[in-house]
Amino acid sequence: MKLGVVGLGVIGKAVVKAADEGKIPVDIPVVATRTPEKVKGFLEALENPPRMTDLAGVAQEAEVVMEASGGGTVEAICHESFARGKDVIVNSVGALLERDDLIEAAKRGGSRIFIPSGAIIGLDGLKGASAGSMESVTMTTRKPPESLKGAPYIEARGIDLDAIDEPTVIFEGNPLEACKAFPANVNVSAAVSFAGIGPHRTKLRVVCDPTVNRNIHEVEAIGEFGRSFIRIENVPSENHRTGILTYLSTFSFLRDRTSTLIVGT
Repeated sequence: MKLGVVGLGVIGKAVVKAADEGKIPVDIPVVATRTPEKVKGFLEALENPPRMTDLAGVAQEAEVVMEASGGGTVEAICHESFARGKDVIVNSVGALLERDDLIEAAKRGGSRIFIPSGAIIGLDGLKGASAGSMESVTMTTRKPPESLKGAPYIEARGIDLDAIDEPTVIFEGNPLEACKAFPANVNVSAAVSFAGIGPHRTKLRVVCDPTVNRNIHEVEAIGEFGRSFIRIENVPSENHRTGILTYLSTFSFLRDRTSTLIVGT
């Protein structure tokens, strides 16, 4: 499979490097980034570096396009790709909330949108449970202050994260509201809402916790299947907002695209 990568931050670099080392069964002929000068050394160190191009070039040459460039780029990536009948892997899942127009555009182009599990576990169970009646899905995201700095919600309210000395709930709402308030922090809640009962019914709270050094997510689901409770403590990558599991789950997704045996719903 020819994969085109848009964005060479933590996720994009990890996928390109894994492909170059033969750890995932994809060929990456082209990439695009807003800051090519910052990744020159990274690309030169690869055995078979992809060619740098623009978004249109990626969508033209690749069979599947992977977004790893932030929510603000998702719409353009989707339109360029769907116009050519290409599938898109979206990591900035929050950008798909209430965007039925993008889903319809994919249908018209004969394309599909894929959402890797990212920083959460248990989405297969949640998807299975949502096939029946679901009473509630409640998610709690617990992060150290450093991981929340710079979020629009924090800046707009002038919250001094460094002054918080005990676990404190700083946000309660749903994924729609949360992804606008914390666009770089809670994309995982959008994935949970798509797998479960949707962004309006899913409840979310964000806790600033100076006692932890990992990004922690807990999801409780209740329905006719019974009750489930999952908890993941993510080790951050060099970008403290992105956990290592985020790109590892993308590796697994890409392996499944060519695997004979597929495990999980």
